[in-house]
Amino acid sequence: MAVAEESWTKKYLGEVLGVFVLVFLGDSFVAYAVAGGGNGFLAGLLAAGFFWGFAVTLAIYACGAVSGAHLNPAVTLALAWRRGFPWSKVPGYIGAQVVGAFLAAAGVSFVWNGLIYNYEHTAKTVIDRGGANGIESGLIFSANWPHPLLIGHNAAALQIDPWWVGAGTEILITAILVITVFGIIEDRIPSAANVAPLAIGIVVAALVGLFAPIEMASLNPARDFGPRIWMLLVGYGSNAIPGPNFNIWITTLMPFVGGVLGAWIYDFIVHQHLPVPVGPDVAEVPATEAARARA
Repeated sequence: MAVAEESWTKKYLGEVLGVFVLVFLGDSFVAYAVAGGGNGFLAGLLAAGFFWGFAVTLAIYACGAVSGAHLNPAVTLALAWRRGFPWSKVPGYIGAQVVGAFLAAAGVSFVWNGLIYNYEHTAKTVIDRGGANGIESGLIFSANWPHPLLIGHNAAALQIDPWWVGAGTEILITAILVITVFGIIEDRIPSAANVAPLAIGIVVAALVGLFAPIEMASLNPARDFGPRIWMLLVGYGSNAIPGPNFNIWITTLMPFVGGVLGAWIYDFIVHQHLPVPVGPDVAEVPATEAARARA
């Protein structure tokens, strides 16, 4: 997606806006699905993928023309490593993304607090945000491994879904996300670039809809970490950071690994075998060399 020649401050603010839209819409759906009582959480699992994908599409439309709509530190890291995005701007982009997610979590609390409070205090066992079962409402804000409501968050749950399954799943699905994003925005050949927001939204919808039951399909360190900071402020304590079973290392850190892996796989298998590049990731061939090649 083309990016306007704006100041870097405006680009950072664009990322704040885009991630806010993404997380506010996505977590609002989770708040409704979890705290909506008789509506039922299981009935919302497939819809979760749709709404997160829809949120990604709208977020890209919201800020893509200014910031390029990275929206995800794992994507920013991959673009810096493989596509020439300035390394000096990576901290600013990641910081902006975390800020956007933090503000979105605050917005979700503002809008949905009544429903969340009612859910916590009418549950069969009252939910104590800082206690052993606090993550049962905390999952509204952050991704978690294992999935607290489908698998659980005690020792038995860890036997069903051991750490290496959660970590491996997060690495695999984030790699798939970055592979498909690189393919969609590929500048060497005609691609889905003109419908990139919708195409990337479909990818996210598929990944969240299929893999959320394992570890809630974080895919995005900012989407996970920003709301955890807000959770600290509203009483979740260690359920926020580091999370039950120290789950922050899977849902915040593993997407970075998956993003780098996905970028390498795409370039090794696809990108290097495409026609002569026209994009900014490869140096331009000097005119004299080009003329000599045609001779």
